[in-house]
Amino acid sequence: MQTYSSLFEHELKKLIEEEIEKARDRLEINTYEDMGQFKYVMGQISAYRMLLSEIVPLAAEKAEQRNR
Repeated sequence: MQTYSSLFEHELKKLIEEEIEKARDRLEINTYEDMGQFKYVMGQISAYRMLLSEIVPLAAEKAEQRNR
């Protein structure tokens, strides 16, 4: 049985993955007028990946500790 926390974590990860895909699609189209806009989207992707790899697991760990 999934807990609310694990279900929330799963859905949050799916949403972040979708945002990464949207940003990657924007990079593929590449309608940017200057390099700053391109770098901004690259920074977004980097931030989303950091959320997935560091922040979400840390939040899940803290939530599990509170449930004990």
